Amino acid sequence: MQKKIIALAIASALVAPSAFADTSNVSVYGLLNADFESVKSSNVGAGVANTISRVSSNATRLGIKGKEDLGAGLNAIYQLEIQADLNGNAGNGFGNGTRNSHVGLNGDFGTAFLGIWDTPYKTSRNKIELFDNTTFSSTINVLGRTGSAGVNFNNRLANSVQYWTPDFNGFQAKLAYGTDNASTTTVNKSVISLSAAYEDEMLYAAYGYESFKDVTLATAAATAGNKADGNRLVGAYKFAPESFVGLTYERLSGTAAGVSSSRTAWELAGKYTMGNSNFGLAYVKAGNTGAAVVANGANQVSLRYGYSFSKRTELYGMYSSLSNDAAANYNLSGGTIVTGSVAGAKLSGFGLGMVHKF
Repeated sequence: MQKKIIALAIASALVAPSAFADTSNVSVYGLLNADFESVKSSNVGAGVANTISRVSSNATRLGIKGKEDLGAGLNAIYQLEIQADLNGNAGNGFGNGTRNSHVGLNGDFGTAFLGIWDTPYKTSRNKIELFDNTTFSSTINVLGRTGSAGVNFNNRLANSVQYWTPDFNGFQAKLAYGTDNASTTTVNKSVISLSAAYEDEMLYAAYGYESFKDVTLATAAATAGNKADGNRLVGAYKFAPESFVGLTYERLSGTAAGVSSSRTAWELAGKYTMGNSNFGLAYVKAGNTGAAVVANGANQVSLRYGYSFSKRTELYGMYSSLSNDAAANYNLSGGTIVTGSVAGAKLSGFGLGMVHKF
């Protein structure tokens, strides 16, 4: 009887606030993604193991989102999303980082909001991303980077304001500006990001641009007068249910101490769905950075197989191999999984996991 009374009290505490709030347009959602993986590097520093086995929580998340009708076609919109710790390594459960979260307005004019959100540059290629941008197999290990220590163009931009145009028969443009809350009299690391995309039932095409002020491309160091820019073209042809072939071309460039440098990269990705099974392949190759720097390119190939029990639950396996040139230091998951890897390393990994969406 005492347990029933306690349970009733908890339920009442949770339900009572809803009597004072409009919850008809509020939804709770989430994604749980974990895999058992083994990754290794052929070249690591002294005292560092070259093979790591672990259970990885691949950006497991929980969120709430909704809108309020303000009349005259205008809506208040909001979303609060947090990253959760599914494997116990972070030690803090919920609140393991703020993910896409905002508050804003939308209507006939488009959508405008404030908060932290993926940049238009990053999302311009999400249509051909096979690994949710979260596992060691994602090709953003190479795309959007000049190495594990350089500027990362695969950003969720904090302290930002974004504007999205309405969808004009498949065309949409997005613009984001991120402030530097630690700016000084000489350095202001503000960020501008934009994209323009077209999508219909068969085709997807997008252009993305992003610019970092007072940042060094190769090291991400805050330096007055330096800059880092990214330009990206993405295209995809869609066929059959949830099947596509996609291509990305990217050029990252920068100016440091008056000297310009750049590197190009391209990616080929494809997915084929047959019944409950889906097969994915991605290959990316990055060239050298600048004419004066040699042997700092890299290439990566990733394979994925998934079996869907439903639209919400899938078992998957993945494999990825990343090869650095002699002077390159690209790393799996941007350096967060294979620690101690040094220039010229050959990295690889495989994983078996499960994802559930709600």
